Amino acid sequence: MTPPTQPKLPALEQLQRIAAGFQPAKVLFAAAELGLFEPILTRARTAAEVAEAVGGEPRGVEILLDALVALALVDKADGRYLTRPDVAAEVAEDAPGHFVAMLRHRNHAFRRWAVVEERVRPQPENAAHERRAVIADRAMNRNFIRAMYAAGHQAAPALVDAIGPGGARVVADLGGGPGHYLAELARRDPGVAPWLIDLPLTLEVARELLADSGVYDRVRFVAWDFYEEPAPPGLPAFDLVLVSQVLHSESPDANRRLLASVFPLVAPGGRVVVHENVVEPDRTGPVDAALFAVNMLAMTAAGRTYTEAELAAWGRAAGFESEPGRRLGPRSFLLTLRRPA
Repeated sequence: MTPPTQPKLPALEQLQRIAAGFQPAKVLFAAAELGLFEPILTRARTAAEVAEAVGGEPRGVEILLDALVALALVDKADGRYLTRPDVAAEVAEDAPGHFVAMLRHRNHAFRRWAVVEERVRPQPENAAHERRAVIADRAMNRNFIRAMYAAGHQAAPALVDAIGPGGARVVADLGGGPGHYLAELARRDPGVAPWLIDLPLTLEVARELLADSGVYDRVRFVAWDFYEEPAPPGLPAFDLVLVSQVLHSESPDANRRLLASVFPLVAPGGRVVVHENVVEPDRTGPVDAALFAVNMLAMTAAGRTYTEAELAAWGRAAGFESEPGRRLGPRSFLLTLRRPA
């Protein structure tokens, strides 16, 4: 069926629009990957000067720069290029939002999407290992975590409002990546003990990003590959565990095991709040969630977007009681799992 959020267009126009959609996106991704914006953030330069600055070939650099002008991201005058000021504020390497990292992450995803049809065919034995490279390679992981910060930091206040910390004193962000949600929770209550739990390389980046958060000295950083290893010793009983945008990357069986391993870490009466990109029961909407399932097909060995019923069933199997979830937006859904008191 046609999702209600999609305007109805003539079939050929809709097909043409979808088929050409990759082109402007790929120009932007290539510019970020090559670092084309950086030499022209504050000073106009020729294509040859930009090519020299980035170690590129002049013809290709000029073609890409001209396309960026056509896309209204860069200005051109007298053969010199200058990033538009509002765009420069977002794509600079040191921009606080780290959006350039998101563009590079999407470029990585673009390469996977380019062969997504191959993911439907039987996979080689090393496919799962290849797709975990983003968390095993230091440079790739650093860019990925900065991209996750770019994707979520502005939404942190609204998400914490929706969670409703409710007097929780010991709080964990499991798979919290850059820790922006945990930092928002901790800033609101100086009595909260915040724990950020993730992979070792991820925690290296999180320490950088949280250095100026105002709560860095309070955060406990715990390295745990929670899909592969038992819980490390010494963890407290948590009043609240946030599991944000984690479950979509793994299989149903892996997620059942994860929630079962988390259950004994939650204090009686405490909560696990799952924040996910959830699809409706027929899996065809919202559009963002259906497309994100394709992203998981391209990027992971066994991930996809799941329904509220699936998330709740995994929680109940682990011993939690599930509460009705609520949709915050096309990519944002909250489900609370509570350990019986």
